[in-house]
Amino acid sequence: METPDPPGGLIDRDLETGEPSGLLFGMDSYINEQVIPPLSEEELRQGVKLANQSFLSSGITSIQDATVTNGFEQWQNLLKLKEGGELVPRICMMFGLHALADLKDKGLPPGYGDSGLRLGAVKITLDETRGQLNPSQEELNEGVLTAHQDGFQVAIHAVEEGTVEAAAVALEYCLHRSPKADHRHRVEHCSVCPSQLLQRLQDVGAVVVTQPAFIYFSGERYLKEVSNTQLPWLYRTRSFLEKGLRPAGSSDCPVVPPDPLVGLCAAVTRKAESGQVLSPEEAVSPEEALRIYTLGGAYASFEERLKGSIETGKLADLVVLSADPTKVAPEEIKEIRVEKTIIGGEVVWES
Repeated sequence: METPDPPGGLIDRDLETGEPSGLLFGMDSYINEQVIPPLSEEELRQGVKLANQSFLSSGITSIQDATVTNGFEQWQNLLKLKEGGELVPRICMMFGLHALADLKDKGLPPGYGDSGLRLGAVKITLDETRGQLNPSQEELNEGVLTAHQDGFQVAIHAVEEGTVEAAAVALEYCLHRSPKADHRHRVEHCSVCPSQLLQRLQDVGAVVVTQPAFIYFSGERYLKEVSNTQLPWLYRTRSFLEKGLRPAGSSDCPVVPPDPLVGLCAAVTRKAESGQVLSPEEAVSPEEALRIYTLGGAYASFEERLKGSIETGKLADLVVLSADPTKVAPEEIKEIRVEKTIIGGEVVWES
């Protein structure tokens, strides 16, 4: 009962007795860093082996690691795993604002690396768990501006309507003081986005990274818990396309499985696992969904000239599927099997 709330987190308590209820809010980072012991080297290698198998069997040839606690140590770990052939998909590693100065001091500029492992955006996690913005709007504004002026792309995690608005404010603040074309600053999730925020994000040239698979896996819960006012604004896809926000499809793994075909299916059908449909006006065509999950992802990390489409001169990263997602019934897209995964012209997984 006497345990204080950790920074940025909230321990839910009985209003009368103060007894903890067992619910913890916004405490992922605290638990990962302060409670769960670090993995041993052998545990890490076994975990990477399983993750590698999961990604390749799902037809994933590239990963964007959005872990906000990433820094130089994690870069070195990924480099060793890549060099040892233990992690085969190509990786774009984001990192937290806390690591910006250290990475610069160690000589890692924006886009550092190669097609196998590349340094990506500065990740900033924004939340309203305790009823107020964390970090504050002022801290967010200055953090975004600092990364921007250092030449880095920024990726702001924003789920609630309030945090999406705060992300828009920060981008407006940054670009007013330091205009730059083709910055591709990102809003990760942009889960609840009313029309006026769509317009503001378009005005600042934001890229939205969205998770259509959440509609499938969490759709029933959304229908019960999200207000009727906000439901039409939830995980929009059609609106992002029409506003020119260049959406990229993401799984947010390990929150849900990494399988992109489930995300493709949900983007096209807007169906929850129960079969209920959420905001069908936000559905996209199979061709549009494919683009969001391929070229959209590459564009979001400034890599569209290397990958994201099958063209002469691009990396030979391909998957062979059991059926064409643009030809089967939309509901059947998630049943398509991956038969081969090819990276750099080499078959790295086969069913």
